[in-house]
Amino acid sequence: MSRSAAGVSLVVTVTLLCLSVGVIQSTASATQDVFQAEEGSNVTLTCLFHLKTHTPATSLYIDIICENLKRSIYRYDSEFEAEPYEDELYRGRVLCDLELLKKGRIECLFTDLRLNDTSTYVFIVVINEDSHSKRCGLNVTEASHQPVDEPVEPSSRGRIGLYMGGSLFTVMLTTLAVHIGLLHTRCNR
Repeated sequence: MSRSAAGVSLVVTVTLLCLSVGVIQSTASATQDVFQAEEGSNVTLTCLFHLKTHTPATSLYIDIICENLKRSIYRYDSEFEAEPYEDELYRGRVLCDLELLKKGRIECLFTDLRLNDTSTYVFIVVINEDSHSKRCGLNVTEASHQPVDEPVEPSSRGRIGLYMGGSLFTVMLTTLAVHIGLLHTRCNR
């Protein structure tokens, strides 16, 4: 068994053991702590939660705070709000998949990223009065504007082939004429 497979097996075993004994951690973990993305792209911030397996989630509260702005950019409260609150700078650009909560995680998709979205985000999640928090960094870099090669028009390809073929034919005729001239000169000596 490889080291990585053994490590994964150990993590799964410890997690299952903790869940079966009822050990619950009060903090969330993320698949990574700092996310990198380019301007204009999308990124999914994922936070994992250790949930009590025997208790269904009857109430859910999510608050995502942008540390640079020092305010909430997304808030959802299953007891009081039908729709989540979204800050005006993030309206329509943050979507949290609440269905994944049953699997012990929440994924929030940030779309159409902007350079000023670079910040640390604090996720606060309260599930049935069991609170979790996680900090995730997001680093948005300027989009690389590599020049795109313009496609060659099919009619241009035909002209290019015609010119190349004509040039090659001319070179061949010239070479043949030179060889014939050399042969003719040698024969006349």
